[in-house]
Amino acid sequence: CRYISKHYAFHMSRLSDYSKFDHIDSDDECDTEKHTSKNNSVDVSPETTSRSVSEKAGVVATGIAEATTGTTKAGLEEGRYVFELNGKKVYEWEQSLEEVIIYIETPPDKKASDLIVNIHSNGLQVGLKHHNCLFIDEVTYSKVNTAESSWYMDSNILHIILMKVHRGETWEGALRGSDRHTTVDPLTKEQIKQQLMIERFQEENPGFDFRGATFNGQVPDPRTFMGGVKYS
Repeated sequence: CRYISKHYAFHMSRLSDYSKFDHIDSDDECDTEKHTSKNNSVDVSPETTSRSVSEKAGVVATGIAEATTGTTKAGLEEGRYVFELNGKKVYEWEQSLEEVIIYIETPPDKKASDLIVNIHSNGLQVGLKHHNCLFIDEVTYSKVNTAESSWYMDSNILHIILMKVHRGETWEGALRGSDRHTTVDPLTKEQIKQQLMIERFQEENPGFDFRGATFNGQVPDPRTFMGGVKYS
């Protein structure tokens, strides 16, 4: 259940179909003695992604699988992005000034009570109860306000709302996985910054319509531009 890359070691369930996270292979050998709760914060920095969230929380997975190929690309809905692993969608995500939302398709026969969702200050764990392996056990792109974060189910889609500690910060990805495959390319990053800047301008100038606005040259940082983003 552990995938090893050149730079990081991270944990995922070894699934036959990454679009459904209950298809765990019968030969998986994972020992997860406990799953941490949302209130048990695990501090994980980007520099320490060689150890997964579960290792820091006392959850251990064993076994080594072959390297995987991940990609992040634009989704069908504007402002939403899709992370795929070996050609299979793992999750979609989008962001605003305040939050990052992750969308995961769940099996049709599962309810919210069947899920494990642990939101930490620097990590996210998602899985099914009574399964040894976690589907997602990754470091978040940046720090999360766990007290304001939440999750819910809607029509077999798991919605995970990660509230940003740093309002207006541009997240290049929802989670940090192997190498940089979970993050967007530099051009897309500029597009996201433009989206956040327009949202900020609209918020600070409610009498104007900034839809369709563009920037000449490099887009400024939505968090720090002109004295910084305001907190409500």
